[in-house]
Amino acid sequence: MHSATPQFWNRLRELPSEVQRVAERNFGYLQDDPSHPSLRFRKVGQFWSARVGLDHRALAVADGDGFIWVWVGAHDDYERMIGSSRRPLQS
Repeated sequence: MHSATPQFWNRLRELPSEVQRVAERNFGYLQDDPSHPSLRFRKVGQFWSARVGLDHRALAVADGDGFIWVWVGAHDDYERMIGSSRRPLQS
């Protein structure tokens, strides 16, 4: 099962309409077949990532048997986010 935070929906509404259409299409793919090649659905650091076209990504966190989508945005911002989630904790 998939759900999304209010912040996710707010960010999605701020993106261009074409990106929103791709996100909607890819959400359907995700529900039907998470291994669909256009999604590249995979674990990255503490998140799960899915493609939203070539230039955008969406991030989720695992929640029991499903996922909560927490962020969507440009690939450059995505790289910064997952980069920080991959850094080891300092003791």
